[in-house]
Amino acid sequence: MDNQQEIFPIVDESGKVIGSATRGECHSGSKVLHPVVHLHVFNSKGDIYLQRRPDWKDIQPGKWDTAVGGHIDYGETSDEALRREVREELGITDFISEFVDKYVFESKRERELVYVNRTSYDGEIHPSMEELDGGRFWTMQEIREAMGKDILTPNFESEFRRCFGKKLGIKHAQEPVRTAQEPVLTAQEPVRTALFFDIDGTLVSFKTHEIPASTIFALTQAKANGHKVFISTGRPPLIITNLGAIEHLIDGYVTINGALCFVGNEVVRCKNIPQETVMTVVEDAKNKNYGLIVVGERDVAVLDPHGEVDRIFRGEIAVENLNLAKPLDVILQQRILQLTPFFPEEYERDLMERIPSCTSGRWHPAFTDITAKGADKGEGLLTLAAHLGLNPQNTMAFGDGGNDISMIKAAGIGIAMGNALESLKNEADYTTTSVDDDGILGALQHYGLI
Repeated sequence: MDNQQEIFPIVDESGKVIGSATRGECHSGSKVLHPVVHLHVFNSKGDIYLQRRPDWKDIQPGKWDTAVGGHIDYGETSDEALRREVREELGITDFISEFVDKYVFESKRERELVYVNRTSYDGEIHPSMEELDGGRFWTMQEIREAMGKDILTPNFESEFRRCFGKKLGIKHAQEPVRTAQEPVLTAQEPVRTALFFDIDGTLVSFKTHEIPASTIFALTQAKANGHKVFISTGRPPLIITNLGAIEHLIDGYVTINGALCFVGNEVVRCKNIPQETVMTVVEDAKNKNYGLIVVGERDVAVLDPHGEVDRIFRGEIAVENLNLAKPLDVILQQRILQLTPFFPEEYERDLMERIPSCTSGRWHPAFTDITAKGADKGEGLLTLAAHLGLNPQNTMAFGDGGNDISMIKAAGIGIAMGNALESLKNEADYTTTSVDDDGILGALQHYGLI
């Protein structure tokens, strides 16, 4: 069987490498775009050589397929991959290839950037006994008769029509007639991107507590160009009060670090912390006498024995509406989605060992956000993308704090602000300038979205 841990490059539609993933992840339905090479081998009579896929293959077992097809390994060029695959699969080393086309292929299980090549070859062919179940040359009449009968792979059928349709008498090779078994080739139209933005330190300046004018301009232009705008924040909805300037542009929200996601009035996800775990942290806060924000599905409660919560949230971050907090016993009647304790990072490790059902995302030295495992910004991004039918590969995420790392890693392209933590910059595909230095405007221009 194929090695599911083999590492493949992740690319954008131009072929630029933007990340990596295992074979298993690429073929899991995630639809991350990864590159492959194909070689169509014709003889001097005009016949075409096809390989038979072994029955153990995880995709299209037992069907007849393109003479050579294989994934480009991480760190390998398309030409290097083509020559390696031809040597391994057919035992051919002396051939001259001709580039034919490049296109995006999509099926239910995967999404590939296909580099199509052809060659004319009359020499001996020695198909690999390990990778193939034989092969032979087919006449055009045989190909025509096999089309649509589940004998050939859907990928081969659509690609052959696209690139060599005239050989079968198809007038419009670039617009093939599709059968129910054939994949859909992506339309050649501008790719719309779903943009996910953290709030504090990304959209909103820690210095002015406002959204810079350049950011408002950039998001307005991006929206006008057909891109979607989403918020991805650790804040619960009650205290999201600083987005008035762009509120009309927002298509959906990932809030409470992915525990609560919604579009309009429709809740897409609500993942709570187990009640036993909630009480463990509440009792610990009371015993150790540290501040704690308890976030319910509708309201919040605040324990603030030293005034630290008020000083940091109201003074440093300009959070409003904490005065609307309700008593703890009222909040504990609701599902609890997040706990925000105010203690140093050293103690965080000790507490997290006692609550293994949770995860922690620190974006400020004074406190951290604790949510149920599986509730983070990365999962929130993927949840909204799936709900709205968006391809995760066509997402872009912007952040600056530790709780943004999962989102940066999940997005097709992850952007770190210039003021971001080094740990986040190390995971990002690109680092722009700071929130106060037109960082979002610069990044959207860099990637050609505006």
